[in-house]
Amino acid sequence: MASVILVDDDSHLLSGLRRNLREQPYELFTANSTETAIQMFQRHPFDVAVVDQHMGGRLGTELIAWISLHFPNTVRIMLTGSTDMWVAQEAVNNGGVFRFLTKPCLSLDLALAIHEGLEMQSEV
Repeated sequence: MASVILVDDDSHLLSGLRRNLREQPYELFTANSTETAIQMFQRHPFDVAVVDQHMGGRLGTELIAWISLHFPNTVRIMLTGSTDMWVAQEAVNNGGVFRFLTKPCLSLDLALAIHEGLEMQSEV
C-alpha cells in the first residue's frame, strides 16, 4: 500500500486532513515538525510528502530539499499559506516539487494532487 506523509505544525489542520482523506487508498501519516518528519523518513520512506512552508524551526522548503536529496523517488507537494514567489521558486528549484498548493486548499484538490503524484511515482 502506498504511503503519504502530511507535515504541518497546525494540529487542527492535520486532524482535518486526516479525517477528510481517510477513505483514500493509501496509508496516511502525519508529522508536526520538520525534525519529526525527518525521523519518520529515516524509519520508513514515503511515496508522497505534503509539506507546509511555515513551521516552527526549519522552513518547509528546507525539508522538501532534504527529501529530494535523500529520497528522490518521493513525490513532493508544497501546501502553504504563503503566495510569496520566493517560496515557489525555492520549492521548485531546490526541491523539485510536483505541485504547489495554497491554503486554504479544498480536500478534493489535495486528494487529487496526491493521487496524481502516486500515479506519477508508480511510472518511475
